[in-house]
Amino acid sequence: MAIARSSAPTIVDVANHAGVSRATASRAMGGYGRIAEETVEKVRKAANELGYRPNQVARAMRKGRTKTIGLVVIADFTNAFFDRATKSIVDAAKARGYQVLITNTDEEIQAERQAVETLLEKQVDGLIVVPSTALVHDHLSEAKLGGKPVVLIDRRVDGVDATSVTTDDFAGTEAAVRHAVSMGHQRLGFLIAAAGVRHFTEDRPAMLISSVHDRVNGFLNGAADAGVKPKQQRWLFCEDEPTITEQAVAKLLDDPKAPTIIFTSNNDMALSVLKVAGNRQLTIGRDISLVTVDDSQWAAAMTPGITVVARPVEELGRLAVDRLLAQISSPARATEKIILPTELLTRGSVANLKLRPELDPEFKPRNQD
Repeated sequence: MAIARSSAPTIVDVANHAGVSRATASRAMGGYGRIAEETVEKVRKAANELGYRPNQVARAMRKGRTKTIGLVVIADFTNAFFDRATKSIVDAAKARGYQVLITNTDEEIQAERQAVETLLEKQVDGLIVVPSTALVHDHLSEAKLGGKPVVLIDRRVDGVDATSVTTDDFAGTEAAVRHAVSMGHQRLGFLIAAAGVRHFTEDRPAMLISSVHDRVNGFLNGAADAGVKPKQQRWLFCEDEPTITEQAVAKLLDDPKAPTIIFTSNNDMALSVLKVAGNRQLTIGRDISLVTVDDSQWAAAMTPGITVVARPVEELGRLAVDRLLAQISSPARATEKIILPTELLTRGSVANLKLRPELDPEFKPRNQD
């Protein structure tokens, strides 16, 4: 029968209840050492009767490992990238016998500091971090981490000696602009999510996280190489908040020289374009064209499908876990800077203005004789 207790039972309580020594009870519950099966059964029965649960963390710490990974990500798990990346990391870790403790930062550096500190207090074996900023990173120093390895994903941080797994967003966004120009687009709009920006602005922020920095430079390089002049480009750096981004989309569309295509830096920005276009009864791929970064099920399922710069999210998550576990096993292992290729997936959201010039607002039909 169950025995009522005022506090959680200990291994000593189990040993006393089973009539064996503490060492014998520990071996029986831990499944190690030479011990009779009858004794094992007696000890486990006593543990069940007492409601004893082994302290897995304490046991792991005695072995020097907790078999846990700390994952520090931004807050919005509805974001297509972070949703898929988190699942990939959890699945890859589970396959290797590890559990993942997940915290979020809401893109706030103080929250990131606290998250890292909390996970270290929980004795995780290593950390996978999406940095909130490229400016502050002392909490990721070797001294602050106490020797625990860390892998950065999605974003680089100069000055941190850690393995990073990122994607080639520069090449991907450059290819997206080249594709649009090849389809006849000359008036380009860019809607960029930028941490730290309030409302929206045409001025490029002095500091952007590395992934956004690469996307912006890729867009710029693609436009310059394709001969698109600065005056033919409209840029808005925007707070990542739906009502604000929708206002930014409206500003782009209300410009006297409105862009024929809008490039967005993430799925949230793209959804704002879709919402505003829908409210104005504008058809994507005809009245306004759209390209975004990151693929998703909805982007592929829409009619027309949305052209995207697709990133290998699942591979990124698997590699992050692989490299972190390698460093846990071999602390002296050299750090790496891994950059995975992106792929432009062309769908129907980009109108071909060369084949259908009448879709271009500046199209002027020839006078009929």
